[in-house]
Amino acid sequence: MRTFWIILRDAVIICAVIAVAGILINAVRPDGLPFIADKPYDIFVPCPEALGTVEMIAPGDSRLTDGKAFIVDARSQEEFDAWHLDGAVCITYDYLEPISDEELKNVTLNIVNSGKERLIVYGDGDGGQGSTGYELGRELAGKGVSHVFIVEGGADAVRKSR
Repeated sequence: MRTFWIILRDAVIICAVIAVAGILINAVRPDGLPFIADKPYDIFVPCPEALGTVEMIAPGDSRLTDGKAFIVDARSQEEFDAWHLDGAVCITYDYLEPISDEELKNVTLNIVNSGKERLIVYGDGDGGQGSTGYELGRELAGKGVSHVFIVEGGADAVRKSR
């Protein structure tokens, strides 16, 4: 029991010495931290989100099959391999990592070189906010791609409409 009290005493002495040293160092610094904040700290800094607007289209919309659309599948490569619209390109969307500049450059070059008039994106989920297709479409639109459409109902709805 005596060892416990010795360890506790030494810990308190060490903490006190470190606290006094910190206060003294802060006092001599020209840009020392105040003990009481004179204004609130900014702890919530908004993340810059480059998200554009997109238009929803029905899964049976003729713009999907009229040959004037560059079609992007935002699902995983495995889901894409299992089924995708003819002519679709797979760009797997990750919620935590934005599309890279290189991938954006490749997509825009492919769209321009294809001569297509619009970009149609479909993905998983219902095609609404939070689905991979919707979020990828908004990200591409926010980075300068125009005429972006999202398929309502996602890949499942497109497959059922065929």
